[in-house]
Amino acid sequence: MNSGIKIRLLLLILTLCFIGTAITIKESVTNKEILDIDTKSLNDYIAQQEKKVDRIFNDSLLLKTFKNYDQYPIAVYQAFEKFKTNEKVFLFLFKDHEPKMWSTHLFVPITDQGFPEKSNFIQDDNRSYVVRKKTIGNISILAYIIVKGYTNNNNPYLNSSLRRNFFDSRNIDIASYTDTVTIKNIYSNEGSYLFSVKLKDGEHENAYTILQFFCWLLAWIALLIFFNSLCLHMAKTGRAWWSAILLLSIFSLVKFADLKWNLLSENATFSIFDSRNYAYNRFFPNIWSVMSTTILVLWLVLFIYSIRKELNFDKIKNIRLFRIPIAIGFILSIYLSFGLLYDIAGTLITHSNNIYFDFTKLVDLHFLSWVDLGIVGMGILALSIYIDLVLFFLKKLELKPTQLLNIQLACVIFVILIISFYIEKNSLVNLLLALIILIKSFGEKYFDRHILTNYIAVLILWAIISAITHARFYQERNLIDMKILLSNLQSEDDVNAVSLFSDIESSLANDQELKHLFNISLPYTNTEGINDFIKKKYFSGYLSKYEFKAYYYDQNNIPLNPASQNKINEYREKVINKSIKVTQNFYRASAELGTHEYFSIIPVTIDQNRIVNVIINLSNKDFSYTVPYPEILTDMRINNSQYYNKGDYSIALYKGGSLITQFGKYTYENNLRGLKGVPGEYIQVLDRDAYLHMAYVANKFSTYVISKQKPSFWDYLATTSFLFLVFFMIFMFFHFIKSFYIFLKNTKLTFRNLKYQFYKIVNKIQYSTRIQTSIISSVILAILISAVISYISINKQLYNNNKASKERFIIELGKRMENMLTYTDETSTETQLISMLKTLSETISKDFNLYSKSGRLLYSSQRRIYDLELFSTFINPAALKNLSILKKSETIEDERIGTFQFETSYATIRDKNYNTLAYIGIPNFSLQKEENINKNLLLNTIVNIYSLIIIGFGFYATFVANSVTNPLSIISKKISQLRLGQPNEPLFWQRNDEIGTLIKEYNLMIIKLEDYANKIKDTERESTWREMAQQIAHEIKNPLTPMKLGIQQLRRSYKDEDPKFPDRFNKFSTSFIEQIDALTYIASEFSHFAKFPNTVMENINIVEKVTKSISLYNNTPNVSIRLINNADHKTLIVKADGNELLRTFNNLIKNAIEGGYGRKNMKIEISIERYSDKFVKIDIKDNGYGIPKEMQDKIFQINFTTKSSGNGLGLVLVKKTIEASNGQIYFETVEGEGTTFHILLPLQQIES
Repeated sequence: MNSGIKIRLLLLILTLCFIGTAITIKESVTNKEILDIDTKSLNDYIAQQEKKVDRIFNDSLLLKTFKNYDQYPIAVYQAFEKFKTNEKVFLFLFKDHEPKMWSTHLFVPITDQGFPEKSNFIQDDNRSYVVRKKTIGNISILAYIIVKGYTNNNNPYLNSSLRRNFFDSRNIDIASYTDTVTIKNIYSNEGSYLFSVKLKDGEHENAYTILQFFCWLLAWIALLIFFNSLCLHMAKTGRAWWSAILLLSIFSLVKFADLKWNLLSENATFSIFDSRNYAYNRFFPNIWSVMSTTILVLWLVLFIYSIRKELNFDKIKNIRLFRIPIAIGFILSIYLSFGLLYDIAGTLITHSNNIYFDFTKLVDLHFLSWVDLGIVGMGILALSIYIDLVLFFLKKLELKPTQLLNIQLACVIFVILIISFYIEKNSLVNLLLALIILIKSFGEKYFDRHILTNYIAVLILWAIISAITHARFYQERNLIDMKILLSNLQSEDDVNAVSLFSDIESSLANDQELKHLFNISLPYTNTEGINDFIKKKYFSGYLSKYEFKAYYYDQNNIPLNPASQNKINEYREKVINKSIKVTQNFYRASAELGTHEYFSIIPVTIDQNRIVNVIINLSNKDFSYTVPYPEILTDMRINNSQYYNKGDYSIALYKGGSLITQFGKYTYENNLRGLKGVPGEYIQVLDRDAYLHMAYVANKFSTYVISKQKPSFWDYLATTSFLFLVFFMIFMFFHFIKSFYIFLKNTKLTFRNLKYQFYKIVNKIQYSTRIQTSIISSVILAILISAVISYISINKQLYNNNKASKERFIIELGKRMENMLTYTDETSTETQLISMLKTLSETISKDFNLYSKSGRLLYSSQRRIYDLELFSTFINPAALKNLSILKKSETIEDERIGTFQFETSYATIRDKNYNTLAYIGIPNFSLQKEENINKNLLLNTIVNIYSLIIIGFGFYATFVANSVTNPLSIISKKISQLRLGQPNEPLFWQRNDEIGTLIKEYNLMIIKLEDYANKIKDTERESTWREMAQQIAHEIKNPLTPMKLGIQQLRRSYKDEDPKFPDRFNKFSTSFIEQIDALTYIASEFSHFAKFPNTVMENINIVEKVTKSISLYNNTPNVSIRLINNADHKTLIVKADGNELLRTFNNLIKNAIEGGYGRKNMKIEISIERYSDKFVKIDIKDNGYGIPKEMQDKIFQINFTTKSSGNGLGLVLVKKTIEASNGQIYFETVEGEGTTFHILLPLQQIES
């Protein structure tokens, strides 16, 4: 059993093992075991955290520090920060049950009362904890161990589970007393019950499910490698075409099985398997399906490329009629593959959801955006290899370069015509693809010294093609989004608003703070404060675009504010006659096209005897802007990606052809001209401006127009530069893997051998290549280092400038507020500060927080953040330390909730005596967005500039490197062309440098070689003629000896008067004549050899000469001579000496006849065919006895012959005749079967 069979058997066993393991895991791991495993992990986690708390509470020095916190506040803060960061234990210090110091402001207990000393479990609406308490006199310490962090499935920053830096589990949740499912109890280290957990509904993910996924994945990979190895073996045994077909069939079955049974996607929760991120059709239901298809196609192309030399084209090649149609089919298949690749790649843009594809904003790119880029890169790599494969096949068809060029031009013209008439696509990309094919076809042949330049040029063309195609599909995506926006504008309901109403009506009816406001103000209420409270708490964020009005009535329908109008009967009438109920308490009022109006009547029960009916009215225009609000309040039920409140879109409403209103950057014309359509029709408006326009005809009177700015030239340039870098890295990675694979394949895996092979490869690299590589890599490396340093330094400078600007702003604001204060008492001062911040918040669109000097929140412009308990109502402890203890005037602190990060600037408000009055905070909720904008702008600029610099300097460095190494190449070429006995051309170098010295020595060497060659020629000529004289003497001596003996015998017979003398005389005279003819032949042969260089070159019809030579020997008994003209031409012109060429064919045919002496049926086959475009090939094949191996090296040597009557000059003259015509002659022989002589002669012209 050879090693190949062993490897394939091992792969098959591995496949079966992986499949068996995956099935075993699926059948054996039950929900109960998952619950047990995760429960044990949670119990271990809590026990470990409790031990940390024990160490804290048993540290007497630390407890003493805590007790004297007012003397050692810095030490206490450092300890709090250490335990929070390193141990995930949150500490809170209380004095007389009042919080004094805290390690986090996400949650701060109001009091320590009610907490026992032992571990107990605390659960509120948003978080769950295990809490321990330590009391030291009037000082107490609470240690919190977070079990479950803040979660909100409707918030992308807070949709975490029972984990996130605490306990890591996606499968379990805290159980309630009403749960009937299987639960497990969690206990403290003391053995007391804490809480219970249950298994979540749906799919569960743990180490076993991940292991199951990887088992299936490895099984697929092992199976594919097995079939790849099997097909490779088939190809090497002469069944290359069948191996490719088999591998294609296997890949098709694998793809079918993946779509049918989803063995990978059902065992993993990765985003590439989620159809919510991407779905096109049943063949591409998710990103994984596109990725796997691309990988299989690349694999198949690489396989076919690896066996390309085994694929036989002889049958097709010999049929001239099929060559051009097959070549056309191959070229068109490239364009077809290109179209399929980019159509599928385009669906990654048009059919993806919540995946960012704006390559001018690199920082905002989603992880899946990079995955999609990798898929496109692999697709382009596969197409590039396929082009190389097609061009290799076309070479096998032996087409002339002009034919190949004409076929390519005809194909691209055909494709462009088809696209222009039947498919609405950009023809430019096909022209660029044709240019890539031309570079790959002729670049290596005509620009062999510029291989790197050709390679970079091809990558640039791929990047340009991809950028153009990306722009096309991105525009399609924008048009789709614009249609959705327009359809939402004319829809009866604002689905985003309705989705929020349900939560609002239940929360508002049970809002204790609202009830308190009513309670302290009844019976006559100043509703302005309540309006402000309700608006900021419930109708901020997305609903801020609605105009808010509220009316309040008691249970007797009497207005709480006597100055307000009595609207309750009006709204009750609307409920009955003119509205549609959308939630329990909210109704949609009938409104004019272009507006939405909602109202609600919500009863708020104050106590058993008092009820306040709250009437809320919301109205807006569909496309009015939403007031900016923190992203931490984002609700995933609102599809923000489709809304234009970020300024990306402009919109206008026309009625009767006249402009009614418009929003956005674009300025619309007053009259809508040239736009005709039927109601319900979407129309793309083709204006020659920098905007993309889409119109929707709502009815015969009203038309919406929405616009979005098109990418600029610089956007195209940024995209092209970025894609070039991505493709460059993908192609370089592929070539590295390819080279590494070949290296390992041909090398034994020992350190010594690997080291030897490494030095061997290094030593094979030419000196010119090392110079070019050094120059190019040095330039590019310097540019890349400069780009990285520029990005880091400029980005840091931007950050420092922004930070300094924020510090200046908050310092100036604090000073102005201090100057505006009229100091009376603490309450009055806080009221004044709150009033100032309210005015500022509405004026300059910034958020403000105001804290008391103890760190408690007094006011926030984003009250909803605290109502939702995203943060506690206490100040950031780091800010309190800097402002209160370190006495800083301002500080900027990093804040975080869930995965949302932002900065808050803090400053101290002091009185005239520098006593602290309060702390002001300015949260910058858009920090991440602002940083991303700056980073995108900076990154785009750097990518654009440095990509162009890299490309430009890359070409320039290549030019410089070539100019440096060009003299070395010329010298190397000239040295390789040095020939003794032939004129050698000297080199000229005008500079007196190292190269000039080298060339000078080369020219001197040429002169010396010519002198040496002349001496060798004289010596060889003398030696040759000496050998020739000996050969002539020997050849003449052979017939003279029998002639002498015959004359002596004839003389004796004459003297003896022999009666047979006449007969003897006739016999001997005949023999003498034969011997004299032999001497004449020898003399003429040697005379011909001596004057051989003096040949007369003329245009000869090779077919005619071969035919004439055949006719001379055609009547030889037992010999069959057949001529096969595969060139399909009656006239093939070569330049040669006609007589010598005829003598050559005569000699070869004669040798073939004599070589088969004794055969009953001697067959000689002479074939003529074109060899490429420049040569004609003549094969003379016999079925003789062949040439013995020991004689094969001497066939073309002087004086060598295998015949008793030969003189050893025939084949020498044949070779000299062919070489004098700039041709070649060689032979193939098999002993006992025959010999074939191959002759190649330069072709002058062809005539049919």
